[in-house]
Amino acid sequence: MKIILAGSPQISIKTFENIINNFEVIAIITQPDKKRGRGMKIKPTPVSLLGKKYNIKVFKPNKIIEIKENLKKINFDLILSFAFGQYIPTSILSLSKYKPLNIHGSLLPKYRGAAPIHHAILNNDKEIGITLIEMIKEMDAGDIYFKAKKNINSKTTTGEAFKIISKLAADNIINWLKKIEMNKINPKKQGNNFSLSPKIKKEFTKIKSEDTIYINYRKIKGLNPLPGAYIFINGKRVKLFDASFKKIKNAIKIKCKDGNLYITEYQFESKNKVLII
Repeated sequence: MKIILAGSPQISIKTFENIINNFEVIAIITQPDKKRGRGMKIKPTPVSLLGKKYNIKVFKPNKIIEIKENLKKINFDLILSFAFGQYIPTSILSLSKYKPLNIHGSLLPKYRGAAPIHHAILNNDKEIGITLIEMIKEMDAGDIYFKAKKNINSKTTTGEAFKIISKLAADNIINWLKKIEMNKINPKKQGNNFSLSPKIKKEFTKIKSEDTIYINYRKIKGLNPLPGAYIFINGKRVKLFDASFKKIKNAIKIKCKDGNLYITEYQFESKNKVLII
């Protein structure tokens, strides 16, 4: 099976590397180079660097439709995406001989959309997982091929959940692709009973005193490490990473609607992170 991979961030790396080592990857599509990190220097995506490592052709279109003619000239069997970051139109999807596939970071039909892992943690879900689905015109609405899941607890952060999702995808993708190659699949329709996980908006990330302790605690966990929940103290922005319901000596106390929340891990802007034990 000759495969074109579409992805961008770190979460895709181990999965893509496993595919590269087990199948013939013809090309990789990723987001363009852009300013990243504290220094805001122009850098390629992690997936772009992976392509360079294995000497695989890498496309970096601003919009994937720009490379349609290039893709038409490539002899390949499957387009597979994982956290690509762009909508892929049907004119591109139709180039795939096998049904084009996407690894989505939730147990569909729960959490269609841009931020499924964040929303799972914000909602205090007891399990998270991945779903391999057919890519169709409607976002995250295609037939379900396979799922894998793992239990989590109320202390799990979004950063930790990303690592779990990355491992689930890497551990399962080769077996799933081999089953698809042998036509040992039984795709299932999602139906209309689905939920959404829209992109996290900047205004949502501020901790508010009119919210309950529980809501603010879930927000701190669900936005750790990115984009990060925050408050202002003496006019300075403070990013929050962890909190306790119990009073902790030297912790930052936040007044909430129904009591106090104690911040045990935080970072003032341009300062080192502080951890209260």
